[in-house]
Order: sequence, then structure tokens, then C-alpha cells
Amino acid sequence: MRPVTDLPPRHRTAPPLLLALALCAAAPVALAQAPADAGRILQVQGDVRVDSAPASAGMAVRGGTISTGAQGRVQLRLADGTTLALPPSSELRLPAGAERQLTFVSGGLRLNPPPAGAVWRVALQDRSIRTNGFLTLQTCGAGCSLPPGLYGRIGQGEAVLEYQGGRSVLRSRSFRWVDAASRPEPLASEPALLDDSSSQAQAARVRVEVAQTLQRALEAFRDNQDTAALTALDQVAALAPGEALVSYYKGLIALRREDNAAALALLQQYSREDPDGAAEREVPKTLTLLSSTQLQQEVASAVAREKEVVGSPPEPGSIAVQAFVNKGNDAYRAMAKGLAAMIIADLSKVPGLTVLEREKVQLLVNEAKLGDSGLADTASAVRSGRLMRAEKVVVGNFEVQ
Repeated sequence: MRPVTDLPPRHRTAPPLLLALALCAAAPVALAQAPADAGRILQVQGDVRVDSAPASAGMAVRGGTISTGAQGRVQLRLADGTTLALPPSSELRLPAGAERQLTFVSGGLRLNPPPAGAVWRVALQDRSIRTNGFLTLQTCGAGCSLPPGLYGRIGQGEAVLEYQGGRSVLRSRSFRWVDAASRPEPLASEPALLDDSSSQAQAARVRVEVAQTLQRALEAFRDNQDTAALTALDQVAALAPGEALVSYYKGLIALRREDNAAALALLQQYSREDPDGAAEREVPKTLTLLSSTQLQQEVASAVAREKEVVGSPPEPGSIAVQAFVNKGNDAYRAMAKGLAAMIIADLSKVPGLTVLEREKVQLLVNEAKLGDSGLADTASAVRSGRLMRAEKVVVGNFEVQ
């Protein structure tokens, strides 16, 4: 473990607010954060790539370009619930974050927005489409029997097609669009080029199979047949990698088997994949209890095996921030944890730095019987850092008079 950093120097006359700001400034701050997942791939058939890497079912995507080969197909679900499907020989640039904008490059696209009817913007070369309904696009080029151009269909909603010099509003109909300088041409009937009934039929068969298999899993879970339930849940995951209920029920089975670590990981995964469903099922409360229980077990084990633990190398890039020691007026004692929390919040934004949970740090301090006053002692702080396997430890004291 690297030497303990004592932050900050003692302040004798600064008022509480100025003291907090001084302490916060002493900690490194970085605003860069890891990008959120833009979506997750549900199904893959044939050659499908995300940028230059082969795609696979269940893969998380964070922007980039997704493309399909001559026999490739892919379906994915975005963070807001929108589903996208690309037929063979297609290319699409995905949003980097939460923005509802796609860049259609070539081939075809099937866009199905969530029930709330969110508006999506699909950018093309020198033109764009904004829609709140189902959107199907397909280019007609070499080898196509129809006149060349971009063919599309709007279903259960409307779309605004913007081009050089104007815009067109279409509702629940098909169109042909030659280029950015021309007005889209509404079509009296849907061209065969947009017919993807065979793909839809296959998708429907998969949905039915997923629903039936998931029902078997839930019935087995209800009857305490955990092995059968897990087998059925694995089958659901293979058919529909994006089905969030798989991690939820696997987490409940792990909880029933008293495997708290596995239950915690699975329920956390479910909360990430389906935040609304997790809130409805009160998963956050379960996670809070599980996290607390898991931490208490880890801390008790670490202190009981202190000789073994301190001999292990620290976790790379890890840092622990301990509650500051109040050296002055007892009326300001509550600031001890508040100042540490401010520094934790800033350090958590630093890429590559792992900040230990504040609850875990406090539990270790209590279990090792260091006490608040003991943290002002360098030897005690070093001991606590070794128990936590932290590479660095931030300790400090303050005094307000």
C-alpha cells in the first residue's frame, strides 16, 4: 500500500462552509465519465459487426456503427425501449448516448419506438426523417427491379421528411424518395421491397417460444423446482438474450439458496436492464439489504483473517476515504462524514480509480476497533488500508473554533 495521504492541513479559524470548499479543492476532480450503454443486441444471424468486431446476442453497444453482411440480420433494443432491426447488407450508426438520433448509411432499417411514442430522428445524406411511429426503410439500387431510390413506410404514426428546400409530412403510408433535392413521392400501395413478412413471422415464432419457456420457468420457480427453473431460464436467455426477467428470477433463486453474492450480482444486473420493472418489484430495497449483509460478511472475514489479508497485494487503482476526525468544537462533528462524502463524490469521477464503498470503510473501522480518534494515527490508518486492500487511503482532520 502506498503512503497514507493526510488531507487537508488543519484549519483553525475557517467557517464550516469555507472549510468544506477547501477540502473539496484538495481532491483531484475529473469530469469524464464512462458512457452509458446505448442498447443491447437481441438476435444475430449471419455476419453482423459492431464497428470492426463480430457481434453476438446479448452484447451491449455504446454507439458506433453496426453493419450486416449479405446474409446477416440483427435485432437490438435501445435504452429507451426502441427496437431496431437491420436486414442483410445494411449499415447504421447508433447514438452515442441517450439522444434519439440514428444515421442511416445503406441497406434497410426497421425502427419500432416504445409505446410512449418517442420522436426519433434518422439522418441520411443531406436529408432526414423525424418520426414517432413505426418506420421501415430500404434502398433500391443495383439488381433492384423497382425504380432506384429510398423506399419507406410509416405505420401507426407520422413522419416529417426534410429535404433541401422543403419538408413533407406523411401519416401511415409508403413513399419513394429519390434524393435530397427532390420531394418524397407518396405511394398508393406498399412496394414488395418493403415486405418483410417472413422475418416478422420468424420473430413472432421466437416470441411465442420465449413466452412459453418463460412460463415454464415461472411455474417451476413457484413450485420450488429451482433446477428446472434455471434450465428453462437458460433456454429463454439463448432465445432472447435481452430478456431482463432471466436475471431477476435467477437472482431470486440465488437468494433462496442463500447465495447472497450471486443474488446481489444478478439483481443488480436486472436493475440496470429494466429500471422500471426493478422499481415496481421493489428490487432496490432488496439490493440495499443484500449489499449491507454482504459487506458485513466480507468485513468480518477480512478482520478474522487479518494476517492473510494484509499479505495480499492491494487492488490496483483502489482508494479508501475515511471519515475525517473532528479536533475542535463538537457541534461540527457531523461534518466528519460530510467532508469525506464530498471527496468521495469527486474521486468517483476519476477514470481508472476505484473508490471503496463508504459503508464498507466504516464497517472495517468499527470491526477493527480503530475508532474515529484512531484514524488520526498514521499506523492505524495504514492498518485499515491494508485490511481494505486499498492502494491509497485518504485521512484527515479538521478543527472549527
